[in-house]
Amino acid sequence: MNEENEKKKAKVDVGSPEVFDDAWTELTKDWQAQPTPNTDINALVKRTKRRTQGAKFCFCLNIIVTLGLVLAFLYGVYDGQWGEIINIYLGFGSALSIIFVYFETKIRIATWSQLTDSPEKAIENAMAICESSIKYLLISKVSIFPILPLLNWFLYSIGQTREGSALWAYLVANGIMLVMYIILDFLYRKRKQEYQHLMQLNTA
Repeated sequence: MNEENEKKKAKVDVGSPEVFDDAWTELTKDWQAQPTPNTDINALVKRTKRRTQGAKFCFCLNIIVTLGLVLAFLYGVYDGQWGEIINIYLGFGSALSIIFVYFETKIRIATWSQLTDSPEKAIENAMAICESSIKYLLISKVSIFPILPLLNWFLYSIGQTREGSALWAYLVANGIMLVMYIILDFLYRKRKQEYQHLMQLNTA
C-alpha cells in the first residue's frame, strides 16, 4: 500500500509545474551554451572585415582610374596628337568618373565612420557594409546608362575614320556592358536579400 502511494506521489511530482519549470530552465541554459551563435558571429565579423577591405581596394582603384582618365585628357588636349574624337571621349569619360567617385566617396565615408571593432556590433556592422554595397551597386548600374551612348558614339566616330565594318566592335562593346549590368544586378539583388536577413537577425 505504501509502495503504491509512493508511485502515485512520484507521478504527481514529475508532472508538477515546478518540475517542468526546472526542466525548461536547464534546457534554456543548455541552448544558450551552444557554440553555434559565437561561431556565426565570428564568421560574420570576418566577412565584414573582408568586404570592408575589398570595398577600400575598389575605392582606391576607382580613384586611380579617374586620375588616369583626367591626366590622359589633359595630356591629349595639351599635346594635340590624339585627335578630337579621343579627347572628347576622355573628357566626358573623366567627368562621368569624377561624378561616380564623388558619390562613392559619400557612401563609403558614411559607412566606414560608423563601423566599430566590438563583436556586440557585428550585426550592425554587417548591415552597414551590406547597405553600402547596395548603394554602390546601384550607382554602378545607373552609371552604365550614360556610358553606353558615349561608348557607341566613340565607336561610330572611330569607324567613320577607318575602312571596314564596325559591327563587331559594337557587338563586343555592348555585349560586355550587358554582361556587366547583369552581374551588377545579380549582386544588387543578392545584397538586398542578405540585408533583409540581417535585419531579421538584428530584431530577433
